[in-house]
Amino acid sequence: MASLILRPWTHDSPDTSSLKDILARAQRGHFRDITEVSLQEEIAGEGAFELSESESDDEEEDKDEEQSSAKPSTRDDLFKARLEMLRHVDAAHNDVMIALDFVSLLLTHDAPEKGKASISAGLRQEVPIGTLGHDIWHKMPQDKAREAQDELLATNVRMESLQQSADSLLAAATRLDDNVRKETRYWDHVLSINENGWNVCKLPGQQHRLGVTYGFSDSAPEFARRGVAALNATADGTMVLERGVGSKPRAVRVLLKRGEAVVGCSLIPALRNEGEVALEARIRHARDSLFDEELYHEMLRESRGQASLGISTKGDCIVLTPNSGESPLATEVVFELVSLDEVEDEAGEAREQDPLAQAIALAARMLLSQAHREKVKKRSAVPPPMSERKDERQSLPILRPIMAFMLHKAAIDQINSYQARIESLLSATSIEHRTQPAAFAFPKDIEAGGGEDLISMLMQCWTSEASLVLDDRQTTMRLETTLATSFGTQYTLSSADGRTTKFGTQDELRAACDDALASELALRLKRGADGGWECNVREALLVRADDEQGKGRRVWVTLDSETGVLSLNTPTKKVSWGSQVDVATSFSEAWAGLVE
Repeated sequence: MASLILRPWTHDSPDTSSLKDILARAQRGHFRDITEVSLQEEIAGEGAFELSESESDDEEEDKDEEQSSAKPSTRDDLFKARLEMLRHVDAAHNDVMIALDFVSLLLTHDAPEKGKASISAGLRQEVPIGTLGHDIWHKMPQDKAREAQDELLATNVRMESLQQSADSLLAAATRLDDNVRKETRYWDHVLSINENGWNVCKLPGQQHRLGVTYGFSDSAPEFARRGVAALNATADGTMVLERGVGSKPRAVRVLLKRGEAVVGCSLIPALRNEGEVALEARIRHARDSLFDEELYHEMLRESRGQASLGISTKGDCIVLTPNSGESPLATEVVFELVSLDEVEDEAGEAREQDPLAQAIALAARMLLSQAHREKVKKRSAVPPPMSERKDERQSLPILRPIMAFMLHKAAIDQINSYQARIESLLSATSIEHRTQPAAFAFPKDIEAGGGEDLISMLMQCWTSEASLVLDDRQTTMRLETTLATSFGTQYTLSSADGRTTKFGTQDELRAACDDALASELALRLKRGADGGWECNVREALLVRADDEQGKGRRVWVTLDSETGVLSLNTPTKKVSWGSQVDVATSFSEAWAGLVE
């Protein structure tokens, strides 16, 4: 068989191929050299050669074709041959129709009308017209400059992609380092807060946020709920307290007034503007502010029912007035809740009663702390039997103990002032005496006790004593102040002759003490006088009968502490000592002059 040579299409496609080119494709040369005899010889010569595998296969196929082309010998063979022929005809027809549909569908892309004429109805329903197209690709000539440019572009694109990847990795590393630094700073703040004793916890209902507990669990419900604040992280990892918490702290300030003059003021914490670890400062200010707000709230509740004790409210202040301000020595105690960023800086303005004002403020805070401890003990104790009666919330005892202290201090000041006037009179009369001023009585082991011992002392009855000794005869004034059973201070006068008398006011005590001292001075004169003198102790009267003249002599001893005058009186003469009387004579000399 002749071999078929396949060549690529030329770029210049000629219209027709020349006969010379067609004949050149044959390997036997020109057609005129091919005869029937030469072909038979060639076939006979090829039979001598050993057939290849492919040739044997062709022979087998030829044999099968010969067998199949053999005439049928029976009727059944004839029908079988007929069926076989029809099957092949149908297959060929199907192939031809598929090829026709393919060509028709391809033709509809460029000439829809011609393609529709030969396309089958089934294909037209399944496939839209014009969906199959064709194109002729020609091999492009090699362009090394363009290929080099494409390679350079591809290299640049790959380098740009690698650079972008590197930049992304560096940015991710920087971001990771920044996040690690922020997290480290955040948890350092958390650890610092926890090490300083603050309780760090998760916020109720917000488990993804941390908070700090700075309040007191035993406070009133409206203040206990405000004792937790969120810890928020800023953009640089610094931790800050929840906005608004601790930014405007307030504190209770105690003022001591005499009339309109301020004689004492308690200290209030100062705000630092430079950033003393601002977080811990704000937590501390928030805790102190919450505590003082609760303190002021409880004192305000207590003051509503204590008007009879001299406790009142004036504007935003709570005022304690011992003895209702009747004495010029009475000192008013004023409690006010001030904002730390609005109060004026009063540093350097030291006053006489500043330590007392600071002590009162500290005592009020200790009393509130003691009330918190009492709540803890009450919760830990066995609860009372259940009943339908609902327990009412009682006001905490804060103002009453402070009021008792101030009443007792006012009484001590007045007694000491009275004793100072008596002492000046006795000194002016050159009478030997010894005095002991009244003072607060504190337990000896108070320094070794704790806060609860101090609070128990504040809640107990205050007692003090003042004494005056004349010729080893002692007159004692005892003061007892309590607000538990009765209001005010109770006074007790113990005279030198053993009599004891109780008084409810200090004016009564002073009058009785004046009489007792006058009686003591009268007894002193009787002991130093000649015989014949009698002493009426109750009236401080010295009497002596005069037989020669038939008249008796009488001398009265009078003492008026209110005016500050001590006098020796007879029906015709009078000798006085005091602030308004300038007498250089001693008491004994004046007595001698009167009885001559």
